[in-house]
Amino acid sequence: MSYQVIARKWRPQTFEEVTGQEVITQTLRNAIEHDRLHHAYLFSGARGVGKTTTARILAKALNCHKSETATVTPCKWDAPDICPSCQEIAESRSIDVLEIDAASHTGIDDVRETILNSIDFNPARDRYKVFIIDEVHQLSKPAFNALLKTLEEPPDNVVFVMATTELHKVPDTILSRCQEFQFRTIPLQKIFDRLKLIADAEKIDIDDDALRELARSGEGSMRDAQSNFDQVISFSSDKITAAAVNGALGFAGTEILSKTINAITERDPKAALAVVDDLIARGHDLRNFCRDVLGLFRDLLVFKVAGGSTELFDSAVFNGEQMRGMSEGFSEADLLRFFNSLAETEASLREAAHPRYALEMGLVKLIEMRKVATIESILERLNAFTSGSSSGSSSKIATAPTPVSSTAPATATAAEPLPPVAATATATESSAEKKTLISEPEPDPEPEFNDSELLDEPPDYISDLPEPVSEPLPPTNGVVSATEMIRELSQNAATSFPVRLPPLSADMLEHTDDTRLDAGYEEKLTWSGDRLMPINGASELVERYFGNGQFSPSATAAPNGGAATAPARIVDVASIAPRFEPIEDVELPVLSDDPSDAELMAYAEAHPAVRAATRVFRAKIVEVKKA
Repeated sequence: MSYQVIARKWRPQTFEEVTGQEVITQTLRNAIEHDRLHHAYLFSGARGVGKTTTARILAKALNCHKSETATVTPCKWDAPDICPSCQEIAESRSIDVLEIDAASHTGIDDVRETILNSIDFNPARDRYKVFIIDEVHQLSKPAFNALLKTLEEPPDNVVFVMATTELHKVPDTILSRCQEFQFRTIPLQKIFDRLKLIADAEKIDIDDDALRELARSGEGSMRDAQSNFDQVISFSSDKITAAAVNGALGFAGTEILSKTINAITERDPKAALAVVDDLIARGHDLRNFCRDVLGLFRDLLVFKVAGGSTELFDSAVFNGEQMRGMSEGFSEADLLRFFNSLAETEASLREAAHPRYALEMGLVKLIEMRKVATIESILERLNAFTSGSSSGSSSKIATAPTPVSSTAPATATAAEPLPPVAATATATESSAEKKTLISEPEPDPEPEFNDSELLDEPPDYISDLPEPVSEPLPPTNGVVSATEMIRELSQNAATSFPVRLPPLSADMLEHTDDTRLDAGYEEKLTWSGDRLMPINGASELVERYFGNGQFSPSATAAPNGGAATAPARIVDVASIAPRFEPIEDVELPVLSDDPSDAELMAYAEAHPAVRAATRVFRAKIVEVKKA
């Protein structure tokens, strides 16, 4: 007899042998035992998880000749007394159990010829006529429509079993007429146990680590794992090891994966490039290597999130202790970034002209990602820096007072303000008396002072002003800050400025909104550089009025024998402070019923409110319209 591959030789022949689908097989067994069979079943799931195998076992259970009715224990293929029906079904040559490949029979003519024209005939020998339609999602829409009525009300001795790997492509009208069973991927441990059983039965010398690598290579598919087992058996003539499995299948072993993780952890791009060079030398598939690293990143992330729950990463290459050591150098955010970046690299390898280059750049990119700081860490560092600098500065100020001699006058300038301090003590060599210096933080810098805002000469209509009265600065018993001195002098200066606006009545203050005039006025202010802000350069203005900033108490002897200081400089600001004369009463002209432009202009020029506005704002009348 010719050699039969493991996937076919060890195909399950009973419900008990189906691995990883206990819920589905138990449901089918109960339906057979209690005679509650459905006329149409739909099996969906990934490749190699037992869909077609379960369909054949169901067909054997319905038609086994060893029982008068359907049985849950049909004949095995190696049984000496196997019945003809079970043997023919196992060999896919039964005339009453028809297996249809929908991938090659997609049209309505195929469905009509194979199913519809023969469905009304009784089975030739068996109890049921069973139609097994594999990859049913590839049927055309007309073929599906032709099956609808037959699938809904088939003859009593007809059973449909359909299998698909893409359930979303099956029309809802078909789904609603079937009992649906979703096959799950098979856990790694169950694949391992099945491969172990096969190896013992076939007397194959293989390590448990190699079997685990084979089980992992199946990615939940028993058929894929068994096919890989066949390939490894052909590759290795002696005892099969994990290295032989990786070499035969082109998978990256634990050694290469460990080197890759260490290169990323230690930020060693040279080591990462050496890993790629090793893969090329061994002839490994670079896409398979990317998938292995992606799986490792996934396992590490699940390990950190799940806290060591082994059931969530039973397919991991490394054990718990090894994964704990690998994951210590990464955070969950790091692993997420690594996974997303390497997934893009794996996708680019499909169409890359130079896969090696793409993989090398992808691994180096992972290493460079280690230098990226998270937003949380940056915020923590900023908070620590802010709190540390504030506490450090306050402690420094508290422990480092600034001594000021009592024999020298304390002076301060606006250009060189005193540093803000909370509380400092001044001490002298000849006296133990202490004085307190209290200052406030410096005000925000004010806009630049514009000299053009001041008049070179007072206007003609400004009369002589009385001489300004200057009040001497109040004596101080101690030293005051420059900021407090400037504030006090500014307040005194503001109250002594002889600036008087012409009196305006309530009627003159009445305003009527005019969008055009308001827009024009604002545009004019913009052209002139006026931003409607407070007086620019207040500190410079104070210096202009009061000298070079040498502020001190009045010209009296300082307490404690200190030297006398010069009085504050008083500046006559009458020349720059305009004053407006009262507006003379002028008789308003009487307007006619239909006044001309000249009459309107004369009326406007004589109106007191208009005259006051033109003088205050130095404006002129451009146009007058009758409201």
